[in-house]
Formats: sequence, structure tokens, C-alpha cells
Amino acid sequence: MDDAIAQLPPTRRADLDLSDAAIRSALRKRKLIALRRGVLVGNALFEVTANDARARHALLAKGAIAATDGAPAFACLGSAGLLHGFDRLGRPPERVRLYRRKGAPWRDSEVAVLTCGLPDRHVTEILGVASTTGARTTVDLARWVTFRGGVVVADSALRLGVGRQELDVVAGDCARWPGVRKARAVIAFADGRADSPLESISRVAFRDISLPPPELQVTLARDEWGNPRITVDFFWPDFGVVGEADGLLKYGNDDQGLALRNEKLRQEEIEAMGFVVVRWTWDDIWRRPDWVAARIRNAFGEAARRRRTA
Repeated sequence: MDDAIAQLPPTRRADLDLSDAAIRSALRKRKLIALRRGVLVGNALFEVTANDARARHALLAKGAIAATDGAPAFACLGSAGLLHGFDRLGRPPERVRLYRRKGAPWRDSEVAVLTCGLPDRHVTEILGVASTTGARTTVDLARWVTFRGGVVVADSALRLGVGRQELDVVAGDCARWPGVRKARAVIAFADGRADSPLESISRVAFRDISLPPPELQVTLARDEWGNPRITVDFFWPDFGVVGEADGLLKYGNDDQGLALRNEKLRQEEIEAMGFVVVRWTWDDIWRRPDWVAARIRNAFGEAARRRRTA
């Protein structure tokens, strides 16, 4: 019995086929964990999500939905974004956010319930949680966060398989809602080839500073079997300039030595092809994008001088 209780999914206390005494005993022994008032989950299932933010949030969302009286509720906004695996700026959400079609909105320190229009085609299930679809989640976040933050979400959504047409349809469904004009601008600018939030905010910075838009994820060299061997983050073919937006930040300390050597060799090979390489970090593009833009423009000039010399 204890093992079965420890594996119990989020369940309303009233629906448990256990006596009050058995429930109190399981809570004391931590075989059961109270997710919300009146909603319990087995300790084994709770603990297995301890090191997985996405799985833990799914568990909390299930508990919040089970505790919500009235109309069915669906994970939305940051909660849905996390469940879908979308990139976002900032920390993962701690508060569970839910939509429902009717009933008064309410919130506490752990859950916020909002009331809004929610067509059936805008909802799905992800990780066992009733949620807004990837397209609806993307449009909603793009409506409320900054343009830069919306692009991070939308780039990620496209990369993970959400279709641009799906985004356009949802934006049309929400045509009279606050922020939809910004969401449409985000959708138009989004590009699923951007491989990380750093690349997404770099793209926005280039737009804001009026740099020519680069091509993304361009393969410059292939191996003997035709597989990509050198693919660069950004490429300005008209200028012969390559941009690398991640530097060495993607490597752990244990790998730094080998990574430094490999990156040096890789950059030397790119330069041997006749291209000028510009690198920048997250801090560079976030805090001093003008400086990054100046280096790229200088690289345009250097590449032009090399061509004239050649």
C-alpha cells in the first residue's frame, strides 16, 4: 500500500479511496505530498522531478488544475512555454499560470488563473498537462513580453516544429486582443534557424542598429561524406564576414583547454577561406550592442580591403 501511495499522481483528496487516518499517516511519513490544498501527490513522483524544472512544473501544473473549481483550466503563458520546451529570457517560471474560459480570475503566491477566450483548437496536452498549443503559447507570450523576448520564444517555437502558418492563424484569432500587433511583428521577424537565445537577441540587435541582415547557420565546409563540418552562426556573404555568437561560453571548465584549441583551429580555417571572423559574448550583445555592431562594420571594411588587395 505504501508503495502504491508513493507513486500516486496528483489527485484531489476527495477522490482518494483512503480513509482520513490513512491520508494523515501517509502525509506524516511523507509518502504523500500536498501540492495544493486538497490535492496530493505521491512522494516518489514528487522527488523524481527534483532536478528537472520542466517535469516539476508539469507536476505543479497538474496539481493546480486539479485544485481549480469550475471551468476546465489549461497551462498558459510561461507555464505552457516551459512545458513545450521553448527558450525564454530570464528564469523559468515559479508560479503556475492557467487559463480558463469563464469564472473570476484569481491568484496567490503559487498559481495565477486568468479568464480569456480559448477556442478548442488553441488547446492540447503536453507532458500529460492540459495546455495551450505551441502556437497559442508563442502568440500570447509575444503579446506580453518585449519584442526581443518574443523573438527568443518564436525562434525557438519554429525551431521545435511550430509552423509559421499556425502562428499566423492564431494571431488572426486574437486580432482584437492587446499586444497582437507586436506579436505579428515578432512572427514576421522570427527565424527557426536561430540556434539559441543568444543568436535571437543578436538578430534583434542587428535590426535595431540597422546592420544588414545576415544569413543564419551557413555551412562553409563539408567532410568527405558531404556532412556539414564548419557551420557558422551568422554570415554576410556580400561582405565576406562571419559572426559567431557563442564564443567559448558553451563549454564547461573541464573542456576549456580542448575547446580553445579546436575553436582556434576552426577560426584559422575560416580565415584561410578568405573570411573575416567577429566573435561576441552574451554580455557583449546585451550590454554594448553598439560596440559589437562597430566591430562588424569594421570587419566589412577589412574584408573589402582584403578583396582589393587580392
